[in-house]
Amino acid sequence: MNYVESIGYKSSAKVKAKLESIAYYPFHLHQKDFEIICVLNGIVKICDSAATYTLSYGDVHIFNPNDPHKITSDDPGNIVLTVQLECDYYKRHFNDLQNAYFICDTFEDRDLYAVDIKHLRFQLARLYRLYCRPNFSELQLESYTKDLLSLLLTQFQQYVYREDEDRKANIVRLQNLEHLYKNYDRMYRIVDYVFDHYAEHITLQQIADMEYLSTAHLSRYIKDTLGLTFSQLVSLTRCEEASRLLSATKKTVDQIASQVGFSNRKHLAVQFKRWFDKTPTEYRQDILKDLRSDSRVSLQPFDYKFANVILDLYLDEY
Repeated sequence: MNYVESIGYKSSAKVKAKLESIAYYPFHLHQKDFEIICVLNGIVKICDSAATYTLSYGDVHIFNPNDPHKITSDDPGNIVLTVQLECDYYKRHFNDLQNAYFICDTFEDRDLYAVDIKHLRFQLARLYRLYCRPNFSELQLESYTKDLLSLLLTQFQQYVYREDEDRKANIVRLQNLEHLYKNYDRMYRIVDYVFDHYAEHITLQQIADMEYLSTAHLSRYIKDTLGLTFSQLVSLTRCEEASRLLSATKKTVDQIASQVGFSNRKHLAVQFKRWFDKTPTEYRQDILKDLRSDSRVSLQPFDYKFANVILDLYLDEY
């Protein structure tokens, strides 16, 4: 199994759509491609970087470029619609696509019939149906893909974090929450700053000075809007980058801890375990298992007629 997987687009529109029943799809990543999966039937489990989720009927999840991910299922009845598209190709149409990071958290709030979720499933089903037609129009396929990206850019970028009963911070789309604050631009500016400087010794005072706020006011603002404290934001950002380095490089855990801004290996291990319920070493071992020469994608047969009944529902419900 190749860790960096090439899509192999057959369309000049640089998009691919397929139906599968997945038993096991080992860890891999796409360097320049978005991958969107929609569960038409059954239950599947995904690992997105080091976070794990369970998806069922109607759930949609988006894997962003360079996000290591894995899909497994013990349910022989699962059916998954997958749409993949190349980021570089569509940057000419959307200037902000290069830095876009899409979030779809239907598995968290279970509001499967919200208008924007139904619209997303409609776009995916419509694109798949066109893609499967003999001699489909490349221009129309590209137009459908642009419609999909427009929806993602307007409805599936904004996010915050909320703690569950186990005090785990889960990412939540902003559209699913009551808008108690209006200045979310400031929040994302702070998040971007932390992402750009996580490896450095960044302090709340530095950002307070940048935003012309007191540290007390800024601390409350970050917690109330983002759902994390400043220290939690820095820790999670560093751990997310560590997960990518653990999967994509052969650097030691000590080297990675230093590179992402932790003082030592132990500090990284404690924080990584807190966010992802596994140590850095355990996470790397999981990925190495999938990189063995005998590791293969395992698919299983499914009922195409039933899958198309579900797609008809998606096309009719919006």
